[in-house]
Amino acid sequence: MKQGIEHFLKRLRNYYQVNVLETRSARYSRQQEKQAIEFESKHLKKAIEKNRGYLIVLDMEGRKMSSQKLAGFLKNKQDQGVNRFTFLIGGAYGLTEEIKNQADLLLSLSDMTFTHEMARIILLEQIYRAASINAGSPYHH
Repeated sequence: MKQGIEHFLKRLRNYYQVNVLETRSARYSRQQEKQAIEFESKHLKKAIEKNRGYLIVLDMEGRKMSSQKLAGFLKNKQDQGVNRFTFLIGGAYGLTEEIKNQADLLLSLSDMTFTHEMARIILLEQIYRAASINAGSPYHH
């Protein structure tokens, strides 16, 4: 997973300046889910404030897009002057409604649930694919 993540981060840098910011994850039992979500949200709020761009929060109830639609969406936002996108992947217990309400877009990768690392590599690959589509690169096909 780590090699795949590094692979797509390296390739993405041909198109975008990419920064990965990780916040502290909560170490709580399943019975302490609410505390875990609150703990992580506190750190996420700080990260959002420092690195705010067009905020795209991954959420299972978010909008689903094909690769082509994601490419078009990102290009449209860039054409409107958006020069920074912030993608947020929540922790194992999810996100608070407050964090979700701050999102400019809630985006779903799938109806399936993925580990954090899998979600990251899928998201990075899809951002790379979108950039390739917008650049006319043959990667998509």
